[in-house]
Amino acid sequence: MITESGFQITLVVPDDLFAQAKARQPYLILMNVGADGSGLKLCAELKASPYTSALPVVLMSTALADEEAELQGFTEGADDYFFQPASEELLRARVRAILRRYLPPTETPSNDLQVEGLVLDVRSRKVYVNSAPVALTRKEFDLLAAFLRRRGQVVYTTHLYHTVWGYGESAPVDSHTVKVHVSSLRSKLGPELGKKIVNLPGLGYRFDAN
Repeated sequence: MITESGFQITLVVPDDLFAQAKARQPYLILMNVGADGSGLKLCAELKASPYTSALPVVLMSTALADEEAELQGFTEGADDYFFQPASEELLRARVRAILRRYLPPTETPSNDLQVEGLVLDVRSRKVYVNSAPVALTRKEFDLLAAFLRRRGQVVYTTHLYHTVWGYGESAPVDSHTVKVHVSSLRSKLGPELGKKIVNLPGLGYRFDAN
C-alpha cells in the first residue's frame, strides 16, 4: 500500500520475512525486536546472507530504553534502533535518513532514470541512448529499470525473476531466462552501455555507472 508519506509498505509475517526480502529486495526492512529477541536473530540472518546483507534494517522495541539492548541490535547489524512509543514524525524522519544513505541521490519514484547518455522515461516507458530511441520489450524495459534504480548495487537473479516475471516467491528461479533477456538488453543498449551490466556469477547483475 502507498501511505500518505509516499512510502509503499508491504506487511510480512516474521516466518516469511527472509524469503520475501530475498525475492523482493525492499529498500528498507522495519521490524520489531520481539519479547523473545527473535528480531535480533532475524536481523543477524539477513545481514549474514549475501542476498540480503545490503538491505537496511531498522529495529523497533517496545521495552524501556536500554543502552545494552540497543548496542546488541547494532552488533547484529541493524542500521538503526529505536524504542516505542515514538511519534510518526520521528519514524518517518529515521526512515528517510536511512534511505538517503542507500538510494542513488538523483532517484525519486516519478523521475526519469538517467545515466551516461541513457534516459529511461518511467511514465511513458520509453528509452533513449544519446537522444536516439531504443525499442525494448516490456521485460527488457523492466530489467533496465531495476538495474538503474539500484545502479552500483547487486540486483539478484531471484529478485529479477520474481518481480520482472511476476512469479511467486515459491516458484523455482529460471536463471537462464533472465540471462537471455539480459543478453538481449545489452545488445540493444550498444557495446558501451551494454558492458556496464556486469554479471556476478551465483548472485545476479550490477549496473556499473558513474
